[in-house]
Amino acid sequence: MTPTEHVVRIMNDAWLGLLLSFGERLGLHEAMADGTPRTAEEIALAADVNARYVQEWVWALVAGGIADHTCSGPQEPTRFHLRPGYAAVLTPRGGPEHWSRITTQITALGALEDELVEAARTGGGLPTSAYEGRIVEVLATESGPIFATALLDEVVPLLGVHPALSSGVRVLDIGCGTGQALCLLAERYPTSTFIGCDQSPDSLDIARERVARLGLTNVTLHVLDVEDGDDPLNTFEAPFHLVMAANVAHDLADPGTFFRRIRPLLAEDGVLYLHELGFVRDMAVNITDPHAIGVLAFGLYHCLPLAMRRPGIAPGGMWGCESWVETLNAAGFPNVRVERAPSDPNNDTIIARLH
Repeated sequence: MTPTEHVVRIMNDAWLGLLLSFGERLGLHEAMADGTPRTAEEIALAADVNARYVQEWVWALVAGGIADHTCSGPQEPTRFHLRPGYAAVLTPRGGPEHWSRITTQITALGALEDELVEAARTGGGLPTSAYEGRIVEVLATESGPIFATALLDEVVPLLGVHPALSSGVRVLDIGCGTGQALCLLAERYPTSTFIGCDQSPDSLDIARERVARLGLTNVTLHVLDVEDGDDPLNTFEAPFHLVMAANVAHDLADPGTFFRRIRPLLAEDGVLYLHELGFVRDMAVNITDPHAIGVLAFGLYHCLPLAMRRPGIAPGGMWGCESWVETLNAAGFPNVRVERAPSDPNNDTIIARLH
């Protein structure tokens, strides 16, 4: 393949990503998911979308190898269907394999390009307010399917906290986002008390709606930036038996200081649980991963601009398991174990204890 051919392929794949985000947001994938061949008009009717837009969209999916078309005769309408196996990748029925949900993140974060270019020129970061609104909504789809599958039946046993949660303890979820993991735990363990905090007011608005919808009385939520001021975690009264930080530490300027601030919050037999991307320190190894481009690009558009708001190391999503373990050890967590939940092979379950 020549360089020109390579770039043209990249360009076409980029357009396909836009098309999948379009289909994801409008429910067009779901309208085709049962495999029944349908005309563009029928797909549009099922999704309540204008048929002319659907016609352009579905032919592009055929050109991209995602859908097929059939026509039984010159007077018959063309019908379209997804190729075998694509329904799981393009709709929630695929669970963690529902990868087309990520295309909505790409299009949402792409709107930040002007601000990101300026930040790269100055060496600064982007404010948390840049990541409100639609970005909150699309990022909520990232970890949700993973936690729904793995948290209760796989991660909790790895943490060894089921007996304590059942008897009733206090739990702090730092960077709780829209409250998916927090509410799963609060529903399963009604005798425990759960506190969630996040720097995003929009995320917490969704979390509060979720708590209210589920009728949970053992959850409280707080807007809090964990790197703001001397030690904002002093807001919370210790001790906690479990402190969670899922996909949080790699967005921070200084994770070492963050871990040191968590240490006095933990009960002596408490557990710190980090959910981090399953990479190593050697970037030459990391880039062989099939998800490497996406992780690095997401880091450029999301993780780094948040971390670069303040002085620090800005670790990013590929900082590596060894770096997390060493930093936790240095922060006063001598007992650190790294596991993988069976249904979540792309992420590390990092379990840190004081003894």
